Amino acid sequence: MTDDFLSKGLENDRYLKALRLIEQFEDEIEARLRDFDQQMVDQQPGLFDASTDPDIRTNRTPSSGLAHTRINHSLYGPLAPDDGKTRKLNVHLYWMPPEEYARTDIDGALRAFGYKIKNADPEIDDHVVAQTQKEDWSIETSGNPFDSNTVFYRHVSSVEDIETTMEILVDHFAEFGDEYASN
Repeated sequence: MTDDFLSKGLENDRYLKALRLIEQFEDEIEARLRDFDQQMVDQQPGLFDASTDPDIRTNRTPSSGLAHTRINHSLYGPLAPDDGKTRKLNVHLYWMPPEEYARTDIDGALRAFGYKIKNADPEIDDHVVAQTQKEDWSIETSGNPFDSNTVFYRHVSSVEDIETTMEILVDHFAEFGDEYASN
């Protein structure tokens, strides 16, 4: 690093501008995820209690992937399973090394926009995956390298990709979300 680089950075407030850009970007991602979460909840209202607020988290440290923003929304509605396990709808944008998801077709980071049901019965996940593949949904599925639940996602590179992916995943949850309800 040169003194000139540091001086120019100080003169131009580069650090503060970068932090503001990060905050603005995170706010925009969070707004999209909140909208996505609400659309998902609207598709399966019996799984959710209207008074339950979702929990949002952003992580920029590469402990579980490169970075992520996610919302966890507990399933406490009248149709949610009541067996002592707290299930959560997890909607997210993850930046992952592509090899974690066996994606050799992606150069750089995999931007996985998707959802999963945390603490779901793996047999239910397997059934939903089989139906998803049988019906030829344009959705990727993957075992999550950090827990046991299946992730339903699409790689996104633009706002248009996010909007399209939201529509597809909301429709997917409308069709298969009741699989996670109590019997």
